[in-house]
Amino acid sequence: MSAEDYRRLVGVLETVDHASDLPEFRERLVHALRNWFGFTGVAVLHGDTLFEAIQQGCGVQGGYTPEFTAEYEARWAATDPLRTPAAAELILARGVARLVEIAPDSPFIAKFLRPNGITDKAAMVVDGGPSGVLFVGMAVTDAPRVPERDLAVLRTLRRLLAPLVVDQLDRDRDRRAATANWQLTPREWEVADLAAQGLTNRQIAERLFIGVDTVKKHLSRVLAETACTSRTQLALRFAAA
Repeated sequence: MSAEDYRRLVGVLETVDHASDLPEFRERLVHALRNWFGFTGVAVLHGDTLFEAIQQGCGVQGGYTPEFTAEYEARWAATDPLRTPAAAELILARGVARLVEIAPDSPFIAKFLRPNGITDKAAMVVDGGPSGVLFVGMAVTDAPRVPERDLAVLRTLRRLLAPLVVDQLDRDRDRRAATANWQLTPREWEVADLAAQGLTNRQIAERLFIGVDTVKKHLSRVLAETACTSRTQLALRFAAA
């Protein structure tokens, strides 16, 4: 790798190294990958398994327009090639893979991504074993496919990220165990996390690839389950958890 490649690695690692919790780690990773690699859009998802992480979409994204995310949810989420068991198996085997190699003839690419200016996506997994899995999807617009150089750097990055990811996943699991009396679904946890950080319903919808009305339903359930009467109280409860 070149000196520039090493600067990119160090830049990403320095950005995420001191994240206080998993939500902050995910946000920092989205920002770092867009800043140091130039990816147009980045999604960071997590779960007990890779297929679960991709299917349930627990995580955040950045760089996509509200119109893009709305169209994705309404028309294309069910046909996203990355959300299949076969894709998950291939990504796990390779660590990092291109979408154009996973599904070269997919209408998802030809009829959705390319009309929106996206030519390819890189899919990266950081496997934390019993701690869980972190999945990162990254979109490119300035090349026919993700460059080989970027793939090589990402393969090194995933190895360097592994201990940080395991630590964050374990700490997040411990935090949730401490509030086991809150019977929240994974998606409700995501909405609660972002609401506690001060994001509006629309901002939460854009981060999670869901509609504003869906956010409102999840948030109402979260407030009822946590016995909170406002977002401010929810933030205080989360800070104390």
